[in-house]
Amino acid sequence: MAKPRVFLSSTFYDLRYVRADMERFIRELGYEPVLSERGQVPYGKLEALEQYCYREINMCDIVVSVVGGRFGSPSSERPYSVSQLEIKTAHELHKQVYVFVEKAVLVEYRTWLGNEGNRDFKPQYVDDTRVYSFLKEIHE
Repeated sequence: MAKPRVFLSSTFYDLRYVRADMERFIRELGYEPVLSERGQVPYGKLEALEQYCYREINMCDIVVSVVGGRFGSPSSERPYSVSQLEIKTAHELHKQVYVFVEKAVLVEYRTWLGNEGNRDFKPQYVDDTRVYSFLKEIHE
């Protein structure tokens, strides 16, 4: 029987240690982790790199997303980041999706909800309030 393939989605630099821990955990469960930085996403030169990630999600059984304080690389499909579109792609493909949010980001997200229309709101735990806008979209 084939091992379930688990695509790990997140921004890279700020969450690289979390990604390494998640990779180890997924492997210990007997599943196959799929991480772009490990060469498990085949890339080509015909399309934007992000398109290959979205295509790879189709080949996976589960998508695990970790949301931290960075917006990440902007996607060609504005206003989303690549990692946000990975979650959206998984949802559209009816994949099992697990989303984990850093505690400080989640706490401030609740504050942001109460101040959503306030242009003077200055977040402390995210680099871009589009992180919170996307969390709201996920919750809805």
